Amino acid sequence: MMKAAFEDVLRHQRLTPLFQPIVNIQTNTLVGYEALIRGPQDSHFSTPLVLFKVARKLNRQRELEQLCCRLQIAEFCRQGLEGWLFLNLSPQLFIELSQLEEHQKPWCSAGTQQPRVVIELSEQELSRDYVQLRMAAERCRRQNVRFAIDDLGEGYASLRLWSELQPEFVKLDRYFTQHLHRHPFKQKLIAAISQVAQAHQTYVIAEGVEQKRQLDVLQALGVSHAQGYYFGYPQATPKRECEMDWSA
Repeated sequence: MMKAAFEDVLRHQRLTPLFQPIVNIQTNTLVGYEALIRGPQDSHFSTPLVLFKVARKLNRQRELEQLCCRLQIAEFCRQGLEGWLFLNLSPQLFIELSQLEEHQKPWCSAGTQQPRVVIELSEQELSRDYVQLRMAAERCRRQNVRFAIDDLGEGYASLRLWSELQPEFVKLDRYFTQHLHRHPFKQKLIAAISQVAQAHQTYVIAEGVEQKRQLDVLQALGVSHAQGYYFGYPQATPKRECEMDWSA
């Protein structure tokens, strides 16, 4: 029953792309969106957590990831959204896609409007073959694809991935932004990460920003970018400019 329902979701592409704003908090400008996905609201697969859990159980994660990627790019272009499009890919699928001919890559087949793509890689499913990852990144950078490490600080491997891949963006795990104004040690860690990032032309994106006081501390620490409910929820039709009252 579960397998048939999942097959129906894939066959009929019953998935809705969502987009959450990413903001430059030093210039107060919207610079792009992270693409997310939602399953059918009337089904067991409405949340991505369940959707991908079932996909892994049925050995269909690769197919689901590719479909999500295509739908997200198509919807981003259809709406005429601007800025960077952050796409979540597992490292293994990213390596496979990087080996395709240029016209076969999802981010190179969107028609006349090619999105500015940032591939987000997480250590949660990290391939330990760093040589392959570096080679894949080199191939894709030639098509102007950029890279982000997701959930920096959540585990041990993300620092090595930062060193090996030298991404354009690193995304701080939301743990570091929770109750940030009350944690001097977290503030020192973020300041140190921000300094290393600036020295290597890498932008830091703080995730999970929900309150003005978090934003104030991050700005003071020199963090360049942020993402979270304070700036906007993931939406099918997202806001196109930063509408926050920065003085509030």
